[in-house]
Amino acid sequence: MQKLINHAFSLALLTFTVVLVLTISVRFSGPSLAKTATWTKVWSDEFNGPANSGVNRSNWLYDHGHGYGCSGCPANWGTGEVESMSDSIANVHQDGKGHLVIKAIRDASGNWTSGRIETKRTDFAAPPGGQLKITASLQQPNVTGAAGYWPAFFMLGAQFRDNFLNWPGVGEVSIMENANGRSSEFATLHCGVVPGGPCNEFTGLSSGEHSCQGCQSAFHTYTVIIDRSVSPEQIRWYLDGKPFFSVNAGQVPASVWSAAVDHSFLIGFSLAIGGALPMALGGGPNATTVSGSSLMVDYVHVYTANGAIESPTSGNPGEVKIVENNGKYAFSPATLTISKGTKVVWTNTSDAPHTVTSDDGKFTSSNAANSIAKNQTYSFVFNTAGTFKYHCSIHPYMTATITVTSATMSP
Repeated sequence: MQKLINHAFSLALLTFTVVLVLTISVRFSGPSLAKTATWTKVWSDEFNGPANSGVNRSNWLYDHGHGYGCSGCPANWGTGEVESMSDSIANVHQDGKGHLVIKAIRDASGNWTSGRIETKRTDFAAPPGGQLKITASLQQPNVTGAAGYWPAFFMLGAQFRDNFLNWPGVGEVSIMENANGRSSEFATLHCGVVPGGPCNEFTGLSSGEHSCQGCQSAFHTYTVIIDRSVSPEQIRWYLDGKPFFSVNAGQVPASVWSAAVDHSFLIGFSLAIGGALPMALGGGPNATTVSGSSLMVDYVHVYTANGAIESPTSGNPGEVKIVENNGKYAFSPATLTISKGTKVVWTNTSDAPHTVTSDDGKFTSSNAANSIAKNQTYSFVFNTAGTFKYHCSIHPYMTATITVTSATMSP
């Protein structure tokens, strides 16, 4: 739930969160059609920096204060949490022993500071017909007075970066959330619209509270797989390698799933204090809450499988869909990485006409008078390495980027 929501927060959010806690969860039953994956590591951070050093800023961005600060952005990260996020070494640092430490600290006046970081990269995606796996080894805050502690490991749709007002339509995959030091975790897909909608927001499509014994006293692995190699597409969550929850594309309208899942993501870690989830599980922070406990991260790894990058000779195109969500149109995914020689195919799944027009004029589907209609496609073969930005000339707010590499992505 570490995300930005609209101004409807308050009683509605708390009500939905209580439902999340009390509802009997749907457990993982195991997909019969999942393909055997050969995984390729595409990115990682082992947090092997010197003691009391910050995170590698070529990999990570720090979030600051009580929210993103945009016009229309709600305060307190939209969840009611009370801490101010900081890039101070006191709150976010590497410990010199291979760990990232995100520490929540209360000052003498009762004010809390903590940390929230996001990857600079926003291009982590399951390729069409392939899979994306993101896994981290974490130790939840290990403290007796844990009322109000809310650690999270999450993914946000790439379109969220620098927009901040398109949640939950662009998708959030909460890989791990915990509150108040309970021996448990929550796994959730947020999508659609708020409140309500096909994804039952603000709750989302959730596992409910899943047992996680010993997760405060030791490191455990938390993993999510976005699987586009099966039909319907799936998202599966694992604790220490054991599956416990899944959702699939058949549970929501196709346009909602595509807008939330079939694109690239950023990755984040945070340690909030207070807010809707702790409130629903007993409240906090309060007089018993102990300052100075931490979310610890041993590593985070990203893998792709079964066609993470199309080779120039594969004949399989990259895939971009033009989608509509809550009255807005978007290219999905908004960022795509391909190898030189790959053909990209754009498909208009919305009711409105659109164009695909490069900012530098190197490719264009048409002009506004002769655009791509519903269910029509446009394709282009990228034979030159580089970064190509493009837009829709009919709806100029629709922007996207394609990065073309000179060779297949290396591990």
